[in-house]
Amino acid sequence: MTLIDCFHRCVTTILISTMLMSGCADSMYSMPHFGSSSPAASTQTQPAVGQADPRLKQSDEAQFFSRSGWTACAGGAVVGVIGCQLLSHNDKAKCMLASALVLCGVAMGTNYYLDQRRSQYSNTEQRLDAMIADVREDNRKLQNLTQTARTVMAEDKQQLTKLKKDIAANKVEKSKAQQQIAEIDANTKYLKDTLVDLKAREKQWREVASSERASGARVDTLDAEINRMQQQIASLESEINELYQQRSAIHLG
Repeated sequence: MTLIDCFHRCVTTILISTMLMSGCADSMYSMPHFGSSSPAASTQTQPAVGQADPRLKQSDEAQFFSRSGWTACAGGAVVGVIGCQLLSHNDKAKCMLASALVLCGVAMGTNYYLDQRRSQYSNTEQRLDAMIADVREDNRKLQNLTQTARTVMAEDKQQLTKLKKDIAANKVEKSKAQQQIAEIDANTKYLKDTLVDLKAREKQWREVASSERASGARVDTLDAEINRMQQQIASLESEINELYQQRSAIHLG
C-alpha cells in the first residue's frame, strides 16, 4: 500500500478522532486546537510542595494557552497512531508517520487556520471580522489569566517580604521557608513557561496578519488587537521578572 493510499484511509478516521478529543469548548476555527474548560478550575486548593499554585495550573485560561505548539502536535500524533491502529492494512508504520505529520501540521501551523477561515469567508471584510473576534477572545482570556497570575504573585511577594524580615531578625523556620521558596519557584517557572506559550501565540497571529496583508487586505484593526496582546504579554513578563528578582535576593544559607 502506498503512502497516498494510507492517507486516504487514515485521515478521515484521524480527523474524526481529533474532533472528538478536542471537544466543543472552542470553535473548530479557533487558532489551532487549544484546550477546554477544566471543571476543577474554580476550586482553590493548597499547592503540593514544590508545585505551582493550582489557581495557575487549573485555570481555563492557563490550559487554553499552554496546550499549543509541541503539546498539540504530540496529541495529534497520538490520535494519528490510534487511527492507524484501528485500520486493517499492512503498512501501519508508514501510516502512523504520515498521520503524525498531518496532525502536527494542523496543530502547529497558521496555514490551517488561514485555510479554514478563507474557505468559510470568501468576503475579505467578513473574514477579517472573524479573525479580529478570535484575537479579541484570546485577549479576553489573556486578561483573565493575567489577573489570576497577579493575585498569586502578590501573595508570593508578601511571603518573600515577610521571609526577608524573618531572616534579618533571625526568626526564620528553615524547613517552612524552604517549602515556601519551593512553591514560589514553581509558580515563577510555570509563569515563565506560560510566557513562552503566549509569545508563540502572538507570533502565530502576526503570521496571520502578515498573510492577509500580503493578499491586499487592510489589517489595521487586526494589528491593533495583536498589539494589545503584545502589550499584555510585556506587562505580565515585567511583573514576573519583578517577582523573580525579589526571590533571587532571598538566601536561606
